[in-house]
Amino acid sequence: MLAQLVNLLENKENGLSLSEISREMKAQPTAVLCMIDLLVQKGKLVEIGPDGKCCNTCGVQAQCNLLAARGKRYMVAPRSLKAAQ
Repeated sequence: MLAQLVNLLENKENGLSLSEISREMKAQPTAVLCMIDLLVQKGKLVEIGPDGKCCNTCGVQAQCNLLAARGKRYMVAPRSLKAAQ
């Protein structure tokens, strides 16, 4: 299922939210979130905010009103980030 999740996100230019991924994969959000967390830790996926910017490079995630209102999105990590690991 991890490969299925990465394949799903490879063609999504602006990423997908947890609920969108869950719906596409026909899986429970809690199960999908566990897979997402693992793939983010491994550097395969990145978290982005609704504005399209990468959340882990921003120092104010905890106070982000936009993120609180619309939630995170997830996308495949750019090749340059994968190569650096």
